[in-house]
Amino acid sequence: MKSYLGNLRPAPPSAPPAGTHASKQASTPAKPIQPAQTAKPHSIFEQERRRGQRVLLRIHALIHVAVHGPVTTLEVDTLSVNPKGALVVVNKNLPPETRLVLEHRGTKERAACKVVRPAKEMPEGFHTALEFDPPVADFWKIAFPPADWRADEV
Repeated sequence: MKSYLGNLRPAPPSAPPAGTHASKQASTPAKPIQPAQTAKPHSIFEQERRRGQRVLLRIHALIHVAVHGPVTTLEVDTLSVNPKGALVVVNKNLPPETRLVLEHRGTKERAACKVVRPAKEMPEGFHTALEFDPPVADFWKIAFPPADWRADEV
């Protein structure tokens, strides 16, 4: 869990003690205390929501990747999919910018991808965001909601 103690600033100096003169204080004005920065979203789903429409969908897939040495094939499951990629659960931590091939197990279609950001370790594995590189139209074979669609309007 991230500590936010680093955002704390020391309190401004208090008034001079009784019987002392204000001229003994530093002549520079005190800087105002800056508010703490807003916390970043904790959920990877919250981060994903910002990039476009996501559909929560479990699809079995394979990843073909060569991190250190020969190509390794890893079984993955999607947590969410979108027209630009997916969020998958992988049993291995893949560094950002790793190039790989994602294979849809249902259609056997393959697409070049890259890891977008550091994975979040969870009990079931590493939640890893993938982006098609280059974009692949209709890889998931589903119709996505329009960009302006909101669940609360249903």
